[in-house]
Formats: sequence, structure tokens, C-alpha cells
Amino acid sequence: MDGGSAGSSRLKWTESKTGSKMVSCSLQFDESSDDDLEKLMTPSSKRKLDLSHVSHMSHMSIASPMQEYVSPCFQELFQSNGPRPKRFRSFESRKKKRFFFGNNEFPFQSECKENHSPDVAREQKDKTGDGKFPLCLPTTPGNVQDLHTITPQILSDLLQGVYKDTVQSFRIIDCRYPYEYAGGHIKGAENIFTEEGILHLLHQKKSHTENGRSILIFHCEFSSERGPRKCRFLRNKDRQLNKDKYPNLNHPEVYLLHGGYKAFYQNYKELCEPPSYVPMLHKEHANDLRVFRKKSKSWTAGEKKQYALMNIQI
Repeated sequence: MDGGSAGSSRLKWTESKTGSKMVSCSLQFDESSDDDLEKLMTPSSKRKLDLSHVSHMSHMSIASPMQEYVSPCFQELFQSNGPRPKRFRSFESRKKKRFFFGNNEFPFQSECKENHSPDVAREQKDKTGDGKFPLCLPTTPGNVQDLHTITPQILSDLLQGVYKDTVQSFRIIDCRYPYEYAGGHIKGAENIFTEEGILHLLHQKKSHTENGRSILIFHCEFSSERGPRKCRFLRNKDRQLNKDKYPNLNHPEVYLLHGGYKAFYQNYKELCEPPSYVPMLHKEHANDLRVFRKKSKSWTAGEKKQYALMNIQI
């Protein structure tokens, strides 16, 4: 093909998904080189363009070969149901599912036929997880939007029996590490900082009625990371366990303490035992931090087997 073409364009692609080298290719056409243009078109491309009956193209008036023939070929190629060259799949991921050829922009098939995944059902803000009853404790907007959050004052009232007519039983789940818990915790709180412990808690189901609530209250040091994570873990496993009885849950009413133990300790030291506060990053517990952090993130094969047996029993 002649170097001085009437129309030309440039297309770039990656040779592989992992390759970083960019290969540059120039397609150049001359108005008089119709045979070269026809050689670029595969039989399938000709059929798509309904040009298979054309054996000689010299009699056709071609104002812009690139615009009139090559662009439709690529457009049909990317919108067809057939397989695409591997390099174009790589190009698709790098260029945000758009293919540019000259001044034309062609959408890929994945963009033309969108496959939206079903939206995950979100819990109502003022209802329990099973949607049967309104929440028995007043909540407050917190940093964790997907969980029901209560203030230290509400937890203090709960400990002093203000909600005894509605709340039949409650458990405070302290998700901090053992050295933090030993250095000071809310009266009656249980120290559960591993996923294994949360799974045991999941199967300790209690009756939950409108006038006899059984609730859980999670917290960590600030209730910004460990507490919310364990709370979500419990709810996700609860949903999986009761998927055949949706929307029933073993623990439908779960709360998160806003501000965590630090905020509660600053306002209600008399309700903490011992009345002290050991932060997670205490310099004297650097080794303990490494040990317990690793343990909290690990889940051994034996624990997985035990969880599977617990599901079979239920």
C-alpha cells in the first residue's frame, strides 16, 4: 500500500493482559488500491456488510475508505456474538469499555448488553433485622451507616434497668484484644475478638418477641473497625444460616456502641471494671498486639470443619 494515503488512522493495543509493551499499527489506504482494501476484509466481514457479492470494488465511489468500510467492519466485529481477539479484551479493560477508531466511538458488547446484578436488600433503619418489630432502643447517626448505633448514654440506661420492660436479655460483645479487655471493660461485657467466637455466638439463639427482646451490642476501642467488622460477620453468617427461612434470624436485633469503649469510659467510669482504659497501641503490649492481631484474622481448617458440623446439626 502506498505511504501517501488519502486517509489513515492509528490503533493501539496490548499483546497480552500481562504485557506492558504497546504495539502500534498504522492502517493506510490509497483510493486507487481497492484490491488492498478488499484483502483486509474477511469473508465474514463481507457477509455482515452484505458485500460478498461484490468481486470488484473499483466501480464504487469511495469518498473515504476508512470511514465507509473499515469502521463498520470493526463495529460489527465488536458487537457480534463471536469471540474477540485476546488483545481487544485487554484493550477493553484498559480503555473503560470503549473502542475508538478515528473519530468514531464504538461500545463493546458488554456495554451494549448490561447485566446488572440484583441489588442487595438493605435493612430498614427503624426495624429489626427480620423486619418484624421496631427497634427497642433509640439509635443515633454514626460513622457506620449500615449498622444500628446507640450512644454511651443509652447503654448506661440499659445497664441500669431503664429498658427492663422491653429488653428481656442483652449481651455486650467486646471485640478488643484480651489485654485491652483485662485493662478495663464495661460491666458484664464478653470478650470475643475472633471469628470462631462469633460463630459460637451465632448458634446461641434466644427467644425474641416484641415485649421480650434479646439484643446484642458490639463495640471495640472506637467502634470504627473491629466492632463493626465482627458485627457484619455475625449478620452475614446469620443470613446464610437462615437462608431457607428468610427473613428470620437467630439474632435479629444487633447494635453498635458509638465511640466504642473509649467514649463510654470517659463518661461512665463507674460502670467499667476495673475503672481503667488500656489502648490497643499501648507500648507495653506491642508483642501482644502482634499475636492477637494475627489470631483474630486467622481461621484454621479445624475451625472451618467445626462450623460446617454446627450447620449440619441445625
